[in-house]
Amino acid sequence: MKLWRSGWPFVLLALVVLVWNYPVYAISDNIESASGGKVRVLSSSGSVWAGKMQLGLSDGSRLYSIPEPVQWQLKIGLDGNWLAIAIEHPKFVQPLHLGFNGAGITVKGGELRLPAAWLGATGAPFNTIRPEGLLQLSWLDWESGKAVNATLKWLDAQSALASIRPLGEYVITVTGNPDTRIDMTLATAKGPLMLEGTGQWTNGQRFVFNGYASAQERSKDALTGLLSQMGRLEGDRYRLGVF
Repeated sequence: MKLWRSGWPFVLLALVVLVWNYPVYAISDNIESASGGKVRVLSSSGSVWAGKMQLGLSDGSRLYSIPEPVQWQLKIGLDGNWLAIAIEHPKFVQPLHLGFNGAGITVKGGELRLPAAWLGATGAPFNTIRPEGLLQLSWLDWESGKAVNATLKWLDAQSALASIRPLGEYVITVTGNPDTRIDMTLATAKGPLMLEGTGQWTNGQRFVFNGYASAQERSKDALTGLLSQMGRLEGDRYRLGVF
């Protein structure tokens, strides 16, 4: 007992050093398993505390490498958090900041811009539609127990199945408390391809979405091929599947 009392600080220090230098490659399998194989770790270096990782997206048959590695750094006691992490990638307008404290998780507001073509790596129906343009995801500050407020825009929207370019601009808004209910709306800002819909996710239940796609009268013939891949025809509109 006396030996333990005098030696526990050294044991604790050894554990901290061990965790601090835990190699990042050791968690690669966990990342791939958690994503259902959609996200693949192509290479990595550093530790879980400070390192970088080259990622790829898989649709089950092809692997798409994401340009530039994701980098991160963990810090202790930053901005009142027990543990904080800053994640950097050229597609983030500013680093993504996450914090962990006694109240839960905090996320600083930010913005992510991605080529819409990357959606093809997620599989059907995007690998058939082959979207192009820019995806712009933005979100406000959030902390555990509070409401989420995020917006996803598809700008300069295009598809390999449509000769009309651009197809328009579209906005998905997500609001609500993850502990209770999340609401989603899909709306068309402009364009000959018209998308609309609403969705809800209630804690303990599956996500429910009702959405439709249609085309302006003068563009129907040119967009029929694309619309038929987006859902099944119901009247003069196509019911969207849950992507």
